[in-house]
Amino acid sequence: MHGSSLVTEDLDISIAINEEQVRKLREALREISPKHRMNPSFKPSFLTHPEKIDGLKNIYLETDLGILDILEEVKPVGDFKILKAHSITVSLYGQKCQVICLDDLILVKESMNRPKDKEAVAQLRIIREKLKK
Repeated sequence: MHGSSLVTEDLDISIAINEEQVRKLREALREISPKHRMNPSFKPSFLTHPEKIDGLKNIYLETDLGILDILEEVKPVGDFKILKAHSITVSLYGQKCQVICLDDLILVKESMNRPKDKEAVAQLRIIREKLKK
């Protein structure tokens, strides 16, 4: 969204994880078979698992359309409220969407310290400098 040439292979969304939001997500994802993906030997359906969401911060799914990460907390930036407060609004397929701001994305990528994230940080810093001009 910010102009990096690198393409991700998943979609990350941020929400305040609570009973109502999980109910809405389950309904929205019903037709694409969402399954938990972090334990290769145990991939229950997100439609029924977990029954209780107390203390749940992030949900990592695989679906018929690909990988979906649902994040209430994104380190080192913070929780959904902070991400939303810093977010920018963009038009995506005719819809207004809030996305992580460039500075927060750089912070997140820097904290990951993986080779692909280091490349992303280098590109995002260049983009940020060009936007300042």
